[in-house]
Amino acid sequence: RRMSVGQLEYSEVYENGKPKIGGLMDSRQGVIDKRSRCMTCAGNMNDCPGHFAHIELAKPVFHIGFLSKTLKVMRCVCFYCSRLLIDKDSPKVKDIIQKTRGNLRKRLTMIYDLCKSKTICEGDDGVEDDEMSTGLILNKGGCGRYQPSYRRAGLEISAEWKKNLNEENQERKIVLTAEKVLEVFKHVDDADCRILGFDRRYARPDWMICTVMPVPPLAVRPAVVTFGSARNQDDLTHKLADIVKTNNQLKRNESQGAAAHIIAEDVRLLQYHVATLVDNQIPGVPPACQKGGRPLKSVKQRLKGKEGRIRGNLMGKRVDFSARTVITPDPNLPIDHVGVPRTIAQNMTFPELVTPFNIDILQDMVMRGDKSYPGAKYIIRDNGERVDLRYHPRAADLHLQPGYRVERHIRDGDTVVFNRQPTLHKMSMMGHKIKVLPWSTFRLNLSVTTPYNA
Repeated sequence: RRMSVGQLEYSEVYENGKPKIGGLMDSRQGVIDKRSRCMTCAGNMNDCPGHFAHIELAKPVFHIGFLSKTLKVMRCVCFYCSRLLIDKDSPKVKDIIQKTRGNLRKRLTMIYDLCKSKTICEGDDGVEDDEMSTGLILNKGGCGRYQPSYRRAGLEISAEWKKNLNEENQERKIVLTAEKVLEVFKHVDDADCRILGFDRRYARPDWMICTVMPVPPLAVRPAVVTFGSARNQDDLTHKLADIVKTNNQLKRNESQGAAAHIIAEDVRLLQYHVATLVDNQIPGVPPACQKGGRPLKSVKQRLKGKEGRIRGNLMGKRVDFSARTVITPDPNLPIDHVGVPRTIAQNMTFPELVTPFNIDILQDMVMRGDKSYPGAKYIIRDNGERVDLRYHPRAADLHLQPGYRVERHIRDGDTVVFNRQPTLHKMSMMGHKIKVLPWSTFRLNLSVTTPYNA
């Protein structure tokens, strides 16, 4: 809430042709076109990084990323009194704390292995003080009540009590709402949090339940402008609109005193929309689709895999000044040469500085232009002005001066870096001199194929 620029309450995007304040394209969240400015930082499209907003959820919901952890913690603490199901002072617990010092992540799994077989909150071993009049009880554990067994089905967690252990006034099986789980987690003691592997300064079990939904900035979910002025909203914006609509409907039904089953259905729908915003490929849960039947791309699908943000855009990108084709052997080439197809040599350029010694050669290349080889693609003047020879009507009229740069076609003798994937060791990328040859494949001497593993 502190990093948010405002609460979003409306599923509408525009009002009178302008982004609606409190809507999903709120101009406090960033810039949507080149003409406008951000209402938060007054930056334009290049300067404004975008700002988060938030949606206040009418009821808490589970976070799909933490659902398995939520289940583990529920199996470690008492359903009624939120105490740990095991004695904190037992040698096993002390040994686990000692082993996982500095590595809190492993602690929850180890404590869970101890707790999962417990069916009762160990509270009956209270030691009464000698003076009964003081009424002081040194109680080691919790309340001594029987614990349910928990099961997960899709996005729901159910709690079931054994028949003979069941207390008379309680149902045998209930569906656990996120509200009930949040109530249990809020009462977990800080010392118990530490034993479970949570550092209370940075994380508590109750933080795993969503009460507020962060709304990503506009830069993350840009609208695509189609023919004319129509805008197609991003998948995330569609999903957030569903969340806002369901949330408003739930608030309305609560305030009007609707029946319990209607409110439960609204909570279930809100839970579904929040979960499919994060991950739209949950086993046992139908994926959220657009009107055309195409599954929506959730946050998880944007990040994971070969074409996601990490591997597709950050670790590996499409770059300039590179070309790829098939390799074929050529025993007539020297070992340090690589045969390059004419089409590639004509497309790739090398920026050569104009000097009194090479001005004539470069002038010839400029006169040939981009269409014939060896020619040139661009002239960069000493004031930074760039002349594109593909579109210049009379390249012969352009005169060079020392200090200009000419982006000429690569030619025999230029050095290039040659790479064959998979790049397993440093010899998978080596420098070669160019030999421009006809046909459409890279040519290599057979002796060089070994380090490339070709």
